[in-house]
Amino acid sequence: MLRDSIHRIVLGILAALPLAASPLSATGARAADDQIARGKYLVTIGICGSCHTPNLAGGRKVGNLVSANITSDSASGLGGWSEQQIVEALRNGKRPNGSDVRPPMGVFFYRGLSDTDAHAIAAYLCQVPAVATSFQRAPVSGPPPKFGATVTSVPDTPRSDKLAYGRYIAVTVSHCMQCHTPRVGGLPDLEHMGAGGNGYTGADGRTAVSANITPGNPSGIAGWTDAQVKQAITKGVRPDGSKLVPVMDFDFYEQMTPEDLDALVGFLRTLKPVPPT
Repeated sequence: MLRDSIHRIVLGILAALPLAASPLSATGARAADDQIARGKYLVTIGICGSCHTPNLAGGRKVGNLVSANITSDSASGLGGWSEQQIVEALRNGKRPNGSDVRPPMGVFFYRGLSDTDAHAIAAYLCQVPAVATSFQRAPVSGPPPKFGATVTSVPDTPRSDKLAYGRYIAVTVSHCMQCHTPRVGGLPDLEHMGAGGNGYTGADGRTAVSANITPGNPSGIAGWTDAQVKQAITKGVRPDGSKLVPVMDFDFYEQMTPEDLDALVGFLRTLKPVPPT
């Protein structure tokens, strides 16, 4: 009897206590938060806001096309897309309706996005505040770009391999080689990666030609210190104090972690030397 009474009292006390989140659910929530944070970071240093506008609602003319709304709006954005469909658009250039994603979207390089990072980007985009838009997308013509075999899975690049990780940040994520690599047939010529030569118009209306950033250009970053290269990337200022045309999205690159910036600059030092033309 006494034991039964004590048992009922204990049960009553436990029932009155607030329910605490289980360790497993708390761990899952932290993992989701970490994934969203990683996606936001990659979207930032991947300068998505440069073409798709800072709120990612698109509408900016980029080349002959108009950038898409990539907010979570269900009518004009990605609101009806699954994470996997966003990943397919990023890495394989295919929308859910089967139409092709075309340059200047960096699918050629995004093919190298790891599964972890591609899904982090998709998870972040799925929760970006919806912005309804009504602009008309420009019609496209001609054959679709040939990006290669369908990408199904890409492993993470270990950060312990600083050179490989620097390449991943510079080539796959941050658009360095999309701008600084000449093109052949509309696609980057990787034999001359980093040699520059592409013309762009900056946000201030000034035009510029992307620089040769390989060690083969003695007038380029080959003669700069690592700190000077970082200042150019994140502040848009050369060692002599002159300012770069804001085609380089310094505000976005300024958010790059010191670790990633170190790895990126280290990789640039290893590019195949290409003499200036």
